[in-house]
Amino acid sequence: SNKYTLLSHGKFLSTDGKCRSFGEGGDGYVPGEGVGAVILKPLSKALAAKANIYGVIQSTVLNHGGKTNGYSVPNPVQQRELIDESIKKAGINVESVNYIETHGTGTALGDPIEISALGKSYGEAFTKDKPCKIGSVKSNIGHLESAAGMAALTKVLLQMKYKKIVPSLHSDIKNKKIDFEKYPFYVQ
Repeated sequence: SNKYTLLSHGKFLSTDGKCRSFGEGGDGYVPGEGVGAVILKPLSKALAAKANIYGVIQSTVLNHGGKTNGYSVPNPVQQRELIDESIKKAGINVESVNYIETHGTGTALGDPIEISALGKSYGEAFTKDKPCKIGSVKSNIGHLESAAGMAALTKVLLQMKYKKIVPSLHSDIKNKKIDFEKYPFYVQ
C-alpha cells in the first residue's frame, strides 16, 4: 500500500484507470505486475542447436537520463543519443523500420518528449505518406515497472511470430502536445 500512496502523492497514476499511451487525457500510468524470461544465445549456437529463434538482437545500448525536471520527465537529449547510438551500432537502415515499441507511459509530458526524440533520431525516414507504426504494451497491460522491458520485448516477439501488430488502447484521440505532423508516427 505504501507504493500506491507514493504513486498517488507523486501524481504518477492515471486518474481514470487507463494508460493512454499517446492519447489525449493521458495523465499517468496504470501499475501492473508481471514476469517474463527469454533464453539468449549467440545466433551461431542457436542455429547449431536448431533452437526456435523468435528474434535477433542487433544492438544493445545503455545510458542514463541524468538530472531532469522531475522523476517522470525524461531527458530528450539522452533519449535521442541512446536511439542514435543503437541505430548506428545495429547497422540498420532506418527506412527499413516499420514498427517501434515505445515506452509510452501515457503521461502528458513524457509521451511528447519520447516522440520528439524518436522523430529527431529517425529524421526524414518517415513521411505522412509512409509513417512508422508505434505502440506501447502499457496501454494493454499497464506499466509492469521492473518487468516493463520484458513485456515490451515479448510483445514485439509475438507480433513478429504472428505477423500482426496489435493495437494500443485508449489513443483514438491523440495527445495534442505531440506534433504528429512534424514526426510522422502512427499509433497502431
